[in-house]
Amino acid sequence: MKSSPPMTAPPVTEGVLAPVEAAVRLQAEVDAFALTAPHVTATHWRRARSRCADAGPAALQLLDEAEASDGGKHLRPRLVAAAYFGFGGVDRGLLGDVAGAQQVLHLGLCMHDDLIDGDRTRHGSANLIARYQEGDRAAGVPDAAAERQAMAAGLLAGDLALNAALLALLTAPAPVSVRHRLATEAASALERTIAGELLDVRSELLRPDRAEPLRVAELKTAVYSVSLPLRLGAIAAGAASADVIDLLDRAGIAFGIAYQLADDDLGLFGSSALTGKSVLSDVRQGKRTEHIRLAYARADRAGQATLDAVLGTSTATDRDAELVRDIVLRTGARDVVAQAIDDHVARGIRIAADLPAPLATYLADLARSMRSRTR
Repeated sequence: MKSSPPMTAPPVTEGVLAPVEAAVRLQAEVDAFALTAPHVTATHWRRARSRCADAGPAALQLLDEAEASDGGKHLRPRLVAAAYFGFGGVDRGLLGDVAGAQQVLHLGLCMHDDLIDGDRTRHGSANLIARYQEGDRAAGVPDAAAERQAMAAGLLAGDLALNAALLALLTAPAPVSVRHRLATEAASALERTIAGELLDVRSELLRPDRAEPLRVAELKTAVYSVSLPLRLGAIAAGAASADVIDLLDRAGIAFGIAYQLADDDLGLFGSSALTGKSVLSDVRQGKRTEHIRLAYARADRAGQATLDAVLGTSTATDRDAELVRDIVLRTGARDVVAQAIDDHVARGIRIAADLPAPLATYLADLARSMRSRTR
């Protein structure tokens, strides 16, 4: 295992540095920590393998494949680190355990999401489900059996990841009260995320203009992707007052909804070469995004008929996706979503302004960058 890169910058201390200098220092600290993110996540997988050492090679292989699924920009560990340093946290070991747990939790949810959505790629490569399926097929396993094995692997790997994340928080190097608070926050966020996932799936049975994509974005994405890591970082740093947690929660929800809306825009209009995801995925699944809800409500009967015929069709083609994009553009739905992203970003920035100045600046800069996302 490679050792983590050194982090020599001292923690941000508000009141000692000028506001601009403090914000720059916080950004540098988060960037330095982000270099270690794969290392701290690997530590959690190593611990899980140790706990399962006597369970046999199949369990260990599954854990290896789960760890191999890690990737992306490690946004959530970055948010944990930003809140931790922003509130004066100094124990790098504790931060590593908490931020790594957040990433492992994210990976578990991604595995379950891929299973639900029938996706076989993640970050532009074959995901765990696809790797199991391809491996069994190559070994001569019949297609139906290979698919069953792959689906089971995706479900169980996700379960292992969620369990490993909660165990990491329960055993973090912190007082019992802090460990309990960290685990409780994560478990509560998981409940709401599961509710959001269910609402998202059940929405596919509704007429598009009757769905609640903003509520889905709040529950499924914002709660665990932005609000939770900020709360975990603050709690680990010792800033667990009700007022602080409320601020972080409300800012995180606003930023998280903006993030999901931007992600939905990329899912429909982005380049699959950059996003690592087919632009047909959401169309074939019939996802009730805010783009689709607005487009359906604003479209004429012909446009609604086209959307009814295309959305949720597993054989939808690139031409079908182009028809959907055209309706979204013609109805002005994309422009409305773009304004909604700006509004949620602005709301989050206003709320975050009451946080320590370096953290408020960091979050504001990060949120504004969503308007130029390409992946």
